[in-house]
Amino acid sequence: MKNKKWLLILVIAFPSFFWLILETSTINSKKLPFYGPKKALGKKDTLYYRVKDNFKVIDKATGTISEVLDTVQFPVYAVILLNDKYRVDSYRLTGLWEYLNYKRSKIEHIPFVLVTQSDSGRSKIYEELKTLGNSENINFYASPLATYDSLTKAFFKDKPYYIDYSFFMLIDADSHVRGYYDGRYVSELKRLIAEYQHLRLKEEKRKLTESNEIQSNP
Repeated sequence: MKNKKWLLILVIAFPSFFWLILETSTINSKKLPFYGPKKALGKKDTLYYRVKDNFKVIDKATGTISEVLDTVQFPVYAVILLNDKYRVDSYRLTGLWEYLNYKRSKIEHIPFVLVTQSDSGRSKIYEELKTLGNSENINFYASPLATYDSLTKAFFKDKPYYIDYSFFMLIDADSHVRGYYDGRYVSELKRLIAEYQHLRLKEEKRKLTESNEIQSNP
């Protein structure tokens, strides 16, 4: 009987303890900005721009299968758009390359989505970049040339002026753009890792809260 009481106390206390850890952590995701257009809904609520409202269909770089980006597989992910108009794009991924070669364990839990432009399923730079794909969390996609510009506009809508094709974008579970990170620098990847981890922590807290609310209903 005593054990059941302790178990009940733990079940009740855990969400609060989890919340305390979250709110006292180094990075508070409330401070992470929401990029893109915003629309005020009354005095308190704000409607933030969502990438998935414009991110329709892309093709896998390894074939011609068309699909909408799977939000179950990628609840929070980092995406970069690579443009073939640049002769060499690999230097734009120097920070990612450094982590994959020397600190792989720190990023192997983060889904990275690399989108190139192509109608054939393979872009000009795909062969050069595919060596990065020796990791299950590196995902190559190719966007058809006819839709690549609209895809770019979707991710870069109302972006800061300094953002270009060297930047990863961190997309949260609600498809909001929460950060831009220059993929050329290890320090920027380190910041991306920290902010990704905190967004995932917030997402787990949300799921836990929703689960407890469902269980508590009569």
